This record gives sequence, C-alpha cells and structure tokens, in this order.
Amino acid sequence: MENLAEIRGINRTNDYALEAMAMEYPGIKKALTIEQAFWQSKQERRLYELREKAIRDEISALAGAKAEGEARGEARGEARGRQTAICKYLDARFGRASRELQGRVRQIDKLDTLDKIINRIYTAGSLAEAQTAVIDGDAK
Repeated sequence: MENLAEIRGINRTNDYALEAMAMEYPGIKKALTIEQAFWQSKQERRLYELREKAIRDEISALAGAKAEGEARGEARGEARGRQTAICKYLDARFGRASRELQGRVRQIDKLDTLDKIINRIYTAGSLAEAQTAVIDGDAK
C-alpha cells in the first residue's frame, strides 16, 4: 500500500478523509463496518471488555509467577553456592572423613542457616566441632 503513512494516521483523520480511505481500500471499509456494528452492540462490547480483562489478568498472573520463579531459582542458586563452599572447605580440611557431614550440609536449603554454619565452620578446629556447627545451625 503506497499510502501506509496515511493509514497509520487513521486516529488523527477526520471522518471525511476516513470515508475516502475506506472507498479506496476495501479492508479499511470492512474494518469500519465491523467497528460500527461493534460499538452499537452493548453485549458485544461487554464480551470484548471481558476478554480483554481476562487477557490482561492472565498476562499479569504469568508475570507474577515468572518473578516468583526467578526469585526461588535465585535463592536455590545462592543456597547451592553456600553448600558448595561449606563442602569444599570440609573436604579440604577433613577429607573423606567429612563426607557424611557434607551430605547433611547438602540437605540444608535455608540461606540463614547456611550463613550461620559458614560463620562457625571456618573456626572449627576438628571434625567434631564442624559437626557441632552443622548440627547446631540446622537445629535452629
């Protein structure tokens, strides 16, 4: 269509120009006829408004679910990072003897609990003290 700029300006066009465009472009004429019928029917308008509201509500719900999912994923990633740090430290410090304790650490997913364990584990002088740090941190 060579008058695309003209068509894009429909909202700013007076009724006379709109009618002229409708005569030139059958698609515009059909759209205007449908629009006129639509605005004359309260029932059709109400159904349209309800459909539009449902679409907006669904988009909003999906956006909320996406944000919640991203937040959960981020929290899980942070928890895994802390678990990994604790387990690497236990492995470097106490070796194979700490494997069972590492398994227990991997089951803890609360960030505040893992932070408490991290704060205590690095000062543990023995595997028994490390176990106490994990057990005490997990119990609270």
